[in-house]
Amino acid sequence: MDSLLENIEYFLKNSRLTKETNEKYLNRLNDFTLYLATLMNEKKEEIYLDKVYVEKDSVGVLIRYHPIDSALLDSYFRTLIYKGFSPMKSNHNALSSFFSFLEKNYNFKNPMVDIEFRLSEYTPEKKYSRVLTRGNIIKFFNAIVTNSKDLKTDLLLFCLLLSTGCRISEILDLQCKDIDFENDTFLLKKTKNNHQRIVNLRPGMGRIIETYAYKRNRVVTDFLFLNCKNNKLTRTDVDALLKEYLRLSNLPPINIHGFRHTFATLMADEDTPINFIQQMLGHKSIQSTKSYINPHYLRNKNLRIPENQLVLNRLKERLKIKSVERDI
Repeated sequence: MDSLLENIEYFLKNSRLTKETNEKYLNRLNDFTLYLATLMNEKKEEIYLDKVYVEKDSVGVLIRYHPIDSALLDSYFRTLIYKGFSPMKSNHNALSSFFSFLEKNYNFKNPMVDIEFRLSEYTPEKKYSRVLTRGNIIKFFNAIVTNSKDLKTDLLLFCLLLSTGCRISEILDLQCKDIDFENDTFLLKKTKNNHQRIVNLRPGMGRIIETYAYKRNRVVTDFLFLNCKNNKLTRTDVDALLKEYLRLSNLPPINIHGFRHTFATLMADEDTPINFIQQMLGHKSIQSTKSYINPHYLRNKNLRIPENQLVLNRLKERLKIKSVERDI
C-alpha cells in the first residue's frame, strides 16, 4: 500500500468534490497526517496506514505490522473536542470520505465504521430566531397606535405580516388585483419557491383592505403599499419602521423575518398541525417549517398574563375611537 500522503493525493485527484471542499479536506487530512507522524515519531512521508502498529517479539524482532484502527481515530477526535463542533465535523467528514475511498479502491478496512466517537453528542443547541410573545405583540401595536404618522398603513402592514406568515417581499409585491376582498384571500404570484399560492386572511380582513385601498385611491394595478411619493414601499422603509416601534415599545431587537417565525410559533402553540403550517408558509420541506417554530416559546404553552389582557383592552378602546373597522 502506498504512503498516507500518496493516498491522500490520489483520493483528492479522483474525487468529485468542489474545489472549496477539496481544499478543506486536504487541510484536515494533513492535520491528521501530522498527528500520526507525531504519535509514531516518524516523518510525514513515511506514514503508512497498514503499518501503524508494530508487533515485536520479546527480544525486539519484528513479527508483523497492524493497520490503523478505530481506537486511534477515537483518540484523534478527542484531541479536537476543545476546538468546538465545527472543526470536529470538518475532520469527521474528511476522514469518513477518505477511508470510504480506501475501502472501495484498496479493499482497506474502514476504521471509521467502528469508532465510538459520536459527533452528534457535541452538536450545539440550535439557535432559533427570536419571536414575539403575545405580550410583545400587544406592546408593539400599542406603540404603533400611540406614535404612528400613518396609522392605517402601519397597522395593516404589520397585521398582514403577523396574521399570514408571508415574507416581507411577498407583502410588498402584493397588488390590489391579486386580492379577493369578498373571500378574504389573496394570490401570491412571486414567491421564493417560484410557486404561486393562495393566502387566507382573517375573516373580514378582505373588506378592511378593500376600504383601505379605496380611500388611498389605489387602482387595480397598484401595489397595496405605497410610500408618500406613490412608489412601492421598500424593505428599507419597513425595517426603519420596525426598528422605531421596537424602540418605542422597549422590546429587544427582532428582524422583519422574525415576524414569519412568530407566526409559525404562535400557530404551533395553538396546536395547529405542522403540515398545515407548512402550507401557509409555502415551504417545500416540513423540516424547514419545524426550524421556524421556536420550542422555547412553546414551553409557555397556553400561558395567559392578566397584565397583557389589560393592555389589549386599552388598545381595543383606542382603535374603536379611531374607527378602524370600515373607516380604516
